[in-house]
Amino acid sequence: MTKQGVRNPQTRDPNAARRVSMALDLRAQKVKYEEIAQRCGYGTAQAAHKAVMRELERTISPKTETVRLEELDSLERLEYKCWQRLENVLYEKSMLFAVDRILAIKERRARLMGLDVKTDDMPGPSIIIQEVPAGYLEGPKE
Repeated sequence: MTKQGVRNPQTRDPNAARRVSMALDLRAQKVKYEEIAQRCGYGTAQAAHKAVMRELERTISPKTETVRLEELDSLERLEYKCWQRLENVLYEKSMLFAVDRILAIKERRARLMGLDVKTDDMPGPSIIIQEVPAGYLEGPKE
């Protein structure tokens, strides 16, 4: 790192994109983060988790959408099972547990889909300039 906190380009990992792509593939297959770290060369399971989550936030790789859909499917199946348990409970304690799990699943789904983002935190519209007309950036002519 330099004094301003900007990484030196010479210290960047040239295989980072390949490693995170492999990590996304493995996570889509429900491989645990410990194994992802080992197979992809991350130092810890937490580092592998952070890399996968960072890529999901960026949504640069088409594989991130696959992982996101897999996670949503898992949440749907878990919520369905919780609703079944809620409908078949005999004790109030079991009912409260099922309700608690359903709420936790709904919170996780909302975070995964970005539903809880405050509009103040959302980026504004992006303008992409593909070509600048000749002479447009030149100063005023005298």
